Amino acid sequence: MAKVKKIKIFIHNRGFISAFFSPVEIKRAWTKFFTKAIYELFYFIGLIVIYISRFFKNIIVKACFHTGNVIFTAITKTFEAVKNDVLNTLYNFPKRFRLIFSKQFARSFLIFFIIILAGTAGIHSLNLVAKGLGFKNKILNTAFLGNYYLSSAKESLLKQDISEAENAFAKAYLTFSRGQEQLNEANNSFALLLNLIPQKKDADRIIKAAGLVSQAGTQFISLEKDLNQISLSAGGINAGDRPTAELLRNINDNLKQALEKITSAQNEVAKINSGNIPEANRQNFQQLKSQLDILAFALENFNEVFTLAKNLVLGEKNILILFENNNELRASGGFIGTYGNLKVNDGKIQNITVSSIYDLDGQLTESIKPPSPMLNVNTKWYMRDSNWFTHFPQSAKIISNFYEKEGGETPDLIIAMTPDLIIDWLKITGPLFLPHYGLTLTPDNFIEQTQVATTLNENSPINAPKQILADLVPLLLQKLSETDSVAWPQIIQSLQNNLSQKQIVLYAKDPELQNELSTFHWEGGILPSSRDYLSVVSSNLGGTKSDLYIEQKNELKTTISQQGDITNELTITRVNRLPNLEGTENTSFVRIFVPQGSKLVSVLGFDYKNLEFPPDENYKIDSDVLNWEKHSLRDVLSGTTIGQEAEKTFFGNWLTVKGGESRTVKIIYQLPFKLNGIDNHSLLLQKQIGQTSQNLNWDITFSGRSLAWKNFDPTIMETGRLSHDIILNKDYFFGLVLTKQ
Repeated sequence: MAKVKKIKIFIHNRGFISAFFSPVEIKRAWTKFFTKAIYELFYFIGLIVIYISRFFKNIIVKACFHTGNVIFTAITKTFEAVKNDVLNTLYNFPKRFRLIFSKQFARSFLIFFIIILAGTAGIHSLNLVAKGLGFKNKILNTAFLGNYYLSSAKESLLKQDISEAENAFAKAYLTFSRGQEQLNEANNSFALLLNLIPQKKDADRIIKAAGLVSQAGTQFISLEKDLNQISLSAGGINAGDRPTAELLRNINDNLKQALEKITSAQNEVAKINSGNIPEANRQNFQQLKSQLDILAFALENFNEVFTLAKNLVLGEKNILILFENNNELRASGGFIGTYGNLKVNDGKIQNITVSSIYDLDGQLTESIKPPSPMLNVNTKWYMRDSNWFTHFPQSAKIISNFYEKEGGETPDLIIAMTPDLIIDWLKITGPLFLPHYGLTLTPDNFIEQTQVATTLNENSPINAPKQILADLVPLLLQKLSETDSVAWPQIIQSLQNNLSQKQIVLYAKDPELQNELSTFHWEGGILPSSRDYLSVVSSNLGGTKSDLYIEQKNELKTTISQQGDITNELTITRVNRLPNLEGTENTSFVRIFVPQGSKLVSVLGFDYKNLEFPPDENYKIDSDVLNWEKHSLRDVLSGTTIGQEAEKTFFGNWLTVKGGESRTVKIIYQLPFKLNGIDNHSLLLQKQIGQTSQNLNWDITFSGRSLAWKNFDPTIMETGRLSHDIILNKDYFFGLVLTKQ
């Protein structure tokens, strides 16, 4: 029994802390992000304000001119009418007295009154023109000055002068706020006239948006300052003199406020009529809208990720880390050969241990009945084989149960990861030398040195891959922390790739936190599907580490009949690139997950294997295994297991591929639904957790139907047929709408 070795390590939160809590050294990368994504945006805002103002000036002058012209014309016409009326009365003097009491006099008096008003308005119209010209100058000055301050903020950030940048953002906001006040300070008659002009409303919106972006810049400066207070050490997250929880919550608040400002600015700009923008500058305006949309989307996602990271880090957490060997694939990752236990409190590491899984399994006193295919390697169920179920949340609950039975404390969080992340990080850090073993690990030899070589050669001087991993982890994390800031984007990108490719999956005991993980599809779950679904899942139960040398190609042929019935023909070809030597064969129980209720038509090429439980074993039975066995039937002729799991039907059978050998299997099944006259069809493809990339070709024939819509570009498109080649390195969704002819 290997001795448990406790190791204090410098850790970057296994893919969360390092991604979202930047140390001081990545200030340049952070500044570069804002320079590209935000401060170029300020240039467009200032430019648009200037041209709106110029265009706005012309509208005001023209409006005042036409108003004065109308008034002058009215005065002339009225004077002429009165003159004619007076001349007429010279010849009709006796009638004048009677006219005082007549309707004609009343009309004439009204005309005279209009003359007086019109004369006053005419003088006032000249005043409007003068005010319009002055107003134009004020708006132009506001635009130029606000844009100057935003440009100053940009330059200050490039020079790493955070204080001066913050001051410039504040001045920009005050300037644009003053511009907003100027639009509202005109006297009532002038404001009424302006409010009738569409360009005035657009000018309001532009200036308001500019002010909001300036405020967001101030929030980003506060965010930058807070992020620079965070650093990582062997003890976990450091927040300077402030409590870590307080600092992380403050960062989260700044993010939310910045997002609110950018979203509001985005909404204001969206209301602007681009037709009111001078034609020569409409492209700049469209860039402004596009930049705001991109920034709002990025901030929203970043805020969600940061909130999740904060919730993962804060509080007391007992974290179980599973190092799964994807060279010995299992349904939800790989063989669990090594585990780590990490205790943290608000990001501070209290304790961490890394050890062999056999140390734990040796503590199990109960005899637990395994799923029947597991009998090929063991007649009892242990934690090392507990990730049997493809839906990781289901496997995680069983793993947690085994961990408790074998003496561990109930984990709040389970992180399962394959060696792929370590290999990616070795590509960034360069080779790592382990002096105790006289061994240098590189991305090219990591698997061979720590896994395959020690398995195939019992006389190897290094026959402790678990201990090598235990010693490697702190050295690797320490070297990552010492990398130059230019390497951090690569580190973060590798983390994101491993999450999307399901080389890392997580499970949280807290339901709310688990829902957040599900939102990002980081929980490794089987997804619901309304139409077609396919996931090919292999569990290596031959005791050899050979899956990384297996090349697999999948071909799915879908045929939709005239009546709408759908039949799938799946062909799987597996090639073993290892030499034909003892211990190089790959024996796997392959489960093909399809829509629930699908009917098996035929099977060809699998290996028949009959396994039985020891009759004298006094087993305890897990409820999930009992339910799995209860809902499984076996096809007598082919030996194929037809079962239910995670609301999907699966067809499971054995396939052994020797070194240097190629094997092909074929399975035909009918889907449980039909297509109507006008109907949608889709295919959800899910990659197995921990598996490397595979090639898949989907060929769909729909004779008697035409294609009305699709969300992908097929490799081949013909009348009544589509064919698409896919590199299955993550989950995919393909949809189309078909119309019956």
